[in-house]
Amino acid sequence: MKKVIIPLALCLITAACGGDENDGKTEPEMKINSCYVVSSSSGQSENFSSPVGMYITSEAGQPYEGSGVWSASYNSGAWAMDKPVYVTKAGKVYAYYPYSSNDSPPVLPLDMTKQTDVLYSRVASPIAPGSVSLSVKLYHALSKLVVSVKGEEVTGLSLSSPVTCRFNICIGEFTDLQSGQVASTGGRLFVVPHVTVGKEMLITLKSGKQYTYSVDGTEFRAGESYTYEFQLNEDRDKLEILDISVEDWINDNNYNDYLRR
Repeated sequence: MKKVIIPLALCLITAACGGDENDGKTEPEMKINSCYVVSSSSGQSENFSSPVGMYITSEAGQPYEGSGVWSASYNSGAWAMDKPVYVTKAGKVYAYYPYSSNDSPPVLPLDMTKQTDVLYSRVASPIAPGSVSLSVKLYHALSKLVVSVKGEEVTGLSLSSPVTCRFNICIGEFTDLQSGQVASTGGRLFVVPHVTVGKEMLITLKSGKQYTYSVDGTEFRAGESYTYEFQLNEDRDKLEILDISVEDWINDNNYNDYLRR
């Protein structure tokens, strides 16, 4: 009997040890409670569901657990990571939008011809084994131009400005700016923050007629919306400015819908 019992006991011990190895890590997982786009100094938008990139580093700035890149999406009433983040040590979380599986943070290439908004967390969220839940706040990195012409429909905007560049999501810095023509369909245009020199904005109406307006010397700042209101003169050959306003970028319904696609 002993010859049978001893091997059986060894088998049970081996199986138990093997089961422990398959249980996975026991460290706490990082959780996201909420994710908002800050629309002003004191306000924020509703939650949105688009995948958000998560660049996580150690306190020393090295990628967390190898790559350091994750994403999070809002599904069925809760935020979920694309793969678990086991919080084994203190670190920093930098959130950003849009996210691509090909991203290599902290510096990401931008192509303004795509007219995609760019969001980033501005300040890193700390994590540690005893603090794993996050409330993510995202801020606008670009400037927004909004143009309207009284009694007319604006079908296009164009401005010579940085068309490609690199954006550091950790410090909010734009580098390697290459100028070109940035255009959009409709009365809204996203541009990289910069100071214009001798530039004119080209405005196209539904009728097909085009008009220009000088924005020479304008400093477009990150997170600000620049609204230009015009009317046509009596001869309908020139635009007359009615009002120019600069305010914090406030998310409208179209923008929220865009994030939910």
